[in-house]
Amino acid sequence: MWILLRKKSLFIYLCIVLTLITANAETHTAIAKTSADYKDLIGLDEKTKAKVDKWLNEGLIQGISEERFGVNETITRAEFAKIVALSVGITINNTLKISSFNDVRSDDPVYGDKLSFIEALRESGITDGIEIDHFNPSGLVTKEQFAVFLIRAQGKDAEGKQTQAGSDETVSNYAKGYVALALKLFPYLRSEGSFYGSIPITRQMVLLGLDDLTVSYCGCRNSEGDRLR
Repeated sequence: MWILLRKKSLFIYLCIVLTLITANAETHTAIAKTSADYKDLIGLDEKTKAKVDKWLNEGLIQGISEERFGVNETITRAEFAKIVALSVGITINNTLKISSFNDVRSDDPVYGDKLSFIEALRESGITDGIEIDHFNPSGLVTKEQFAVFLIRAQGKDAEGKQTQAGSDETVSNYAKGYVALALKLFPYLRSEGSFYGSIPITRQMVLLGLDDLTVSYCGCRNSEGDRLR
């Protein structure tokens, strides 16, 4: 009887050890995700691959599928909200189920898991959405919105407002000064001809800007209380 109990105890112990080893292996596999795991990054320049690896490792960005990173794909406001919230390092309440925005729901099969990040941005004053009760989670982040956030993330909101606006009619009036300043500060935003501010950015653009977006949150509203669009 004693021998049987010892064998049973040993069997249970081995099962626990094997379970822990398996769980650790799965965790390691998830952490070890790199640019080499994505087929669409084959042939990409090494500098961009290094950025992909850096932000994958820090958990700020992920692929659009197991085999595709989607470097040339657009990014939605909900996806971008998660990246910004994680980059800035604000407190995120993962238990939230109800949003202050009418168009953000926890049961949304596509964007429901972004609710807590969107709410964290609003609570911190980083954004109030496009309207008081409307966030537009499926909307695409545009070039001018990205430029405005880059400037404000650098603490240059006042400078952005005071910068001499160009005559580019493809940029919204509210963003003209910010875009003009952003083009001076961030070479990766420059291109030949008009800026075309309403064009959606790609995930590659997010990769290029994450170094500038990664800031320590200290209150993102400007002195006039304007929201970050």
